[in-house]
Amino acid sequence: MPSTTHSVLSRNAEPHSHREKTGARSKEYETESAMFFCVVGDCNNHKNLKTCKRCRSVHYCSKECQKHDWKNHKAACNHNFEVQNGSETVFQQNLRHWLARLHATLLMACIRALQLRHGWDHIDEGAIVIFLEPRPHINKGARWRIRFASLFSCEEIYPVLEKLGALEGYRDKMIPSHNEARQRLRKSGCGESDYAAVIAITSNSGPDALEGDHPSVSRFESIQVYTVGRKKQDQPHSQL
Repeated sequence: MPSTTHSVLSRNAEPHSHREKTGARSKEYETESAMFFCVVGDCNNHKNLKTCKRCRSVHYCSKECQKHDWKNHKAACNHNFEVQNGSETVFQQNLRHWLARLHATLLMACIRALQLRHGWDHIDEGAIVIFLEPRPHINKGARWRIRFASLFSCEEIYPVLEKLGALEGYRDKMIPSHNEARQRLRKSGCGESDYAAVIAITSNSGPDALEGDHPSVSRFESIQVYTVGRKKQDQPHSQL
């Protein structure tokens, strides 16, 4: 992972307003790190968003978009609702809040780590894997310290998750679900949006390790990225 990407993650700060455009020839990526987007692939609106009242994990700009997306969101909504209202461990709860809080930062990290400025197909090269340890903080979304973060190829991810006992669920459930969601998004977004993968792994280690037995947990996140076509006058006249 480029050092700039690691530093973006390691700051672990509140999301801030920043726009980055990266492009190669006729495509560029445009992100608002202080904002979310409507999850409906052909909408991409970032204004006046509201979260799903049931699971509070996705954003919509209107009731029409929410109704349109319900078929795609239903399974994830039910799962998230059960997790949030079930027997979450301290680590699971803190990790869920941490990922939600740093969503915009993770989006920027995906763009940099996968070097999407050099090609849209780089999104298939692997996933960002983040190793976390506890730290004291009043905010549940800030109770993790990054030990290490890097871009892992698909082959490198398997042995890591196998040690955690999470390989079967990742390989048989998460990846197929992730790929299906990518196909739907590509189709509905006319190829202008896709999902990048982030895996966060916790361990009860470091100077602020919690007392008691706290097994490691992992969480897979699909991070939506967008492409925006350049205007004809902005395109380069020749290729170097």
